[in-house]
Amino acid sequence: MRFGEALLIAVRRVAMRELSIDVRAAANRGYIEYPSHYLSGLDSPVGLVFEVIDYSGDLAADTEASNSGWFTKLPRHMHADQDAFLLEKGYLVA
Repeated sequence: MRFGEALLIAVRRVAMRELSIDVRAAANRGYIEYPSHYLSGLDSPVGLVFEVIDYSGDLAADTEASNSGWFTKLPRHMHADQDAFLLEKGYLVA
């Protein structure tokens, strides 16, 4: 997020840049803390999780999101803190 930027505007900006989709509606589903980072002596990032409810355009990932896609089961080599969040919330199955 940029200073002073509204959450939905940030979601729309990042989705357009990384996925080439225009997000029309999104719902905040929570946040992910990354204990693996600070337990390893790194920073303490937090990720905000949004579910895209409505969008236009065709998914076309840029290099920053080159391994993106739609999935219903956890992909291999996913960040441990992210997969724990998705499993805990019931969004995916292992």
